[in-house]
Amino acid sequence: MKIALTGTPGTGKTSVAKILKEKYRVVSLNDFKDLRLYYDEPRDTYVVDIEKMKKEVDKIEDKEPVIIEGHYSQDMNVDLVIVLRCHPDELKNRLKKRGYGEMKIMENVEAEAMDIITEECLSKFPDEKVYEIDTTSRTPEETADAVEKIIRGEGKEFHKRISYLEEILKWY
Repeated sequence: MKIALTGTPGTGKTSVAKILKEKYRVVSLNDFKDLRLYYDEPRDTYVVDIEKMKKEVDKIEDKEPVIIEGHYSQDMNVDLVIVLRCHPDELKNRLKKRGYGEMKIMENVEAEAMDIITEECLSKFPDEKVYEIDTTSRTPEETADAVEKIIRGEGKEFHKRISYLEEILKWY
């Protein structure tokens, strides 16, 4: 089984994946550096060849659970998707601590508030295959425990949809 661990930058994907590596095979899409097409200067990010990345991920054996971690993991051929979510105010603080520029911070905070990644996942996968974990007040360890619960088939409470849409109204 291949499991996508995705979310807006700053929601905790990499931190949680480091913990999960102790029990599971974890493949980080950030390691596919040779699939980068170019650097998008205004957005301060790399653009990758998604189709080539899919082919590489398809080659990964998955007799045991394999966690595919990264922002594009929901674009891969996976069996289950776990979207990490974070309240926009907290996400903004996390991204500032990383040194992100104002434009990149706002792009990501707006994407989180508008549920962009979850909606994208729900357009590609059946509802029962898409889970959400709110990382706002959870430690990486608590989030990793929640991921494991989902993998074991015990995480029904993570089907409840998280919405930060009301936050957008506060911006205007």
